Amino acid sequence: MSRAEVLVSAVAVVRDQAALLPEFLGELSKLLAAQFTHSEIVLIDNGSTDATESAVRETLRRIPGIRYLRLTRPTDEETALVAGLDAAIGDYVVCLNPDFDPPSVIPGMIDVCRSGADLVVGVDRGSTPPGGAYRFLRQRFLGLVRRFLDVDLPTGTTGCRALSRHAVNALVQVRQRRRYFLLVAADVGLVAKQYPYERISRSGAKPHTSLLRGLRIGLSLLVHNSLVPLRLISVLGLAGSFLSFLYTLYVIGIYLFKKDVLPGWTTLSLQVNGLFTLAFLMLALLGEYMGRLVEETTVRPLYHTRPEVSSAVDLSDPERRNVLGKSDDGA
Repeated sequence: MSRAEVLVSAVAVVRDQAALLPEFLGELSKLLAAQFTHSEIVLIDNGSTDATESAVRETLRRIPGIRYLRLTRPTDEETALVAGLDAAIGDYVVCLNPDFDPPSVIPGMIDVCRSGADLVVGVDRGSTPPGGAYRFLRQRFLGLVRRFLDVDLPTGTTGCRALSRHAVNALVQVRQRRRYFLLVAADVGLVAKQYPYERISRSGAKPHTSLLRGLRIGLSLLVHNSLVPLRLISVLGLAGSFLSFLYTLYVIGIYLFKKDVLPGWTTLSLQVNGLFTLAFLMLALLGEYMGRLVEETTVRPLYHTRPEVSSAVDLSDPERRNVLGKSDDGA
């Protein structure tokens, strides 16, 4: 079988995965060499504290085409992937999880990309259905996203994805610190397709969904990508002000038309407490947005890396290079 004349970059974010990296890198390197004439492997070390760095450096002596970048401090996985996308030079870039994603999915995902898709997102066919509460909240959240952000987010997706060079160039220009990959891709306007596959587990651990993590991501997504919560608080503030005005008219009416009115301490206390609660809620959300503005306007890079190291062995196939003279256009 002939190899595809394209340059493919395989990007993997690793963290404390020294035990499984030799097997993963060996399998990945063999597949890339068999399927594509030009390839590279980009490893982003997201703050490993075990022997991951030593394991990678040992592998560099045996397997060609590996580039290893270690972040100076841990960050979230989406930001670490941006570091990988920045470093990748391929016509097509595939993002993999070393523990759960089999390299065998790469040729199929690249074929879908070459057929015209900007982005191919993996969907786990064997995932365990989440609990009832999780499914209910997820459906309500997806409904809010469709209504307020005009984006239809897919469910059941994984971190395994393939991107064309056009998609990579578009996504790396979005330098948000709080980013959700599929939402950014939809906002950019990329043509996305899904790719069902079976996940594996090299370490024996199983990927799982967390209701608390889902709530945290959902709240962050809405706050950082929509003004709807702020507008909702504004509406509540106006409603509270209007009700307070009506209550003032009520108090004046009682004072004018009823004799011997005792001070309503309980009612006044409830009113003041309600207004203070509303005011503090508004201040809390405004503070969140101010924090977002400060974070986004701070002039500093998303990440820092230590000096890059590369494989120390020569390529066994002199025709298999990591650089193309002409980029593949997918035709």
